[in-house]
Amino acid sequence: MKRRAPDGFTLLELLLAISILSLITGSILGGIHMGRRTWEVSRASEALDEVESALRATVGLIGKSYLVASEPAMQTTLGASASFRGGPDACRFIALSEGGGQWGGLIVTEIGVDLGPEGPALAVWTKPYRPKDGITPARADMRKTVILTNLADVQFSFFGKQQQAPMGGLPQQGPPPAWSQVWNSQTGLPILVSVKIAANRMGRVLAVDATVALRQQ
Repeated sequence: MKRRAPDGFTLLELLLAISILSLITGSILGGIHMGRRTWEVSRASEALDEVESALRATVGLIGKSYLVASEPAMQTTLGASASFRGGPDACRFIALSEGGGQWGGLIVTEIGVDLGPEGPALAVWTKPYRPKDGITPARADMRKTVILTNLADVQFSFFGKQQQAPMGGLPQQGPPPAWSQVWNSQTGLPILVSVKIAANRMGRVLAVDATVALRQQ
């Protein structure tokens, strides 16, 4: 006796199976896309937090700038003193430190670009302040701390009235207060310091900026 072959799927059953499979596949792909998107947003947020943390550290250090008046004898032997020197990509100043992770008291601080083996980085150099050395110690003699790697750019700008050291008891009057990328006043601190920091993250450049007001002693 000839056996009858089993019945196959009907067209309706096949279409239903394909529809269910499409729904399951779409749900899986949607979950993967959502997870990937969440991961990318989390990475971007962490990268931005890293750059903003470096900015806060930079602004916090600059905000502790302290004006130190050298003694007349020291001015005679070493020339006019300065407590703050600034340029487009670095600034060096005397800061008042409360200790903690750093020395306490007055410290010479420099913030600028460190061209290390892994590429440009934003670094801080520090050393206890000594009147005989002023703010001129070499970087090699200072403690270095890297606060941001893969640096793309850093820019400093300074607002204030720059004056030269007094001569004959009278200060030399300079131009009125203005923004400048160089601060070389020998008699005071800038009123404001603008800081812009950019870093390479996730194939693009993340940039942040802030302005800090300095205490005028």
